[in-house]
Amino acid sequence: MKELNIGKKFSTDPSGRYIDPDGDASGEAFRENYLRDAINSLEPGEKLVVIIDDGVESYGSSFLVEGFAGMVKYGYIHPKELLDKLDIRYTDEDFEFYKDKIIQYINEAKYNSEEYPRKNNI
Repeated sequence: MKELNIGKKFSTDPSGRYIDPDGDASGEAFRENYLRDAINSLEPGEKLVVIIDDGVESYGSSFLVEGFAGMVKYGYIHPKELLDKLDIRYTDEDFEFYKDKIIQYINEAKYNSEEYPRKNNI
């Protein structure tokens, strides 16, 4: 089991969709620099525990879509496989909403439906 604590490892203020113009706390930066590597480093059957509420106040939909569902829409992983590898955790009950949204966005994403324009520039 590996752990990715968004507030401690990535940003206490995750926001925006793309690095340009939204910056290094964007969903794209999270996906390309943290989530993708963490998912790819898992052993067969291993899960990635993603802690979403430690030091983070909230998430915008653009961050969640790009950060999580982007894994699917850019063809890195199929939705069911991604959901099987994620264990999204929180202690603050208000964050159940964000967990549900992450799952919804992943399920709604179409596998390999977009070409990632900056694949070689991150």
